[in-house]
Amino acid sequence: MFKALGELLILWNIAIIKEGQSSWHFPSFEIQEYLLPIINVGGQNFDEYGQTNYTVEDCRRLINTVAFAKETLALMSKSVVRYETIEKGLVSLNKCEIMSTLEQLSEAAELAIKHKTGLLFYGD
Repeated sequence: MFKALGELLILWNIAIIKEGQSSWHFPSFEIQEYLLPIINVGGQNFDEYGQTNYTVEDCRRLINTVAFAKETLALMSKSVVRYETIEKGLVSLNKCEIMSTLEQLSEAAELAIKHKTGLLFYGD
């Protein structure tokens, strides 16, 4: 797992891949906390400490969910998203970092679909 300021981050990768990047991670624990409910596509509960496997169908739903989230963020004129975290209270999140993470999630889901395999999230 990747570590950010003493906290472990969830990473994700594609089960079987032969091209491109094969592993990504959230840029910060706060962005991870902000995005986890958004990227929950309803197939199963997201396991923050174990492994969550998104099937090809889950990946299709994830692409649509991410597209909607990106569109919503793009309509915001502010460059900062204020979010109430569980541990730290109100924090400011960089909108560009959130958008970049959403783009990476979408790219990973598209690659998983292309390779007809799962997108795996590994908890901290």
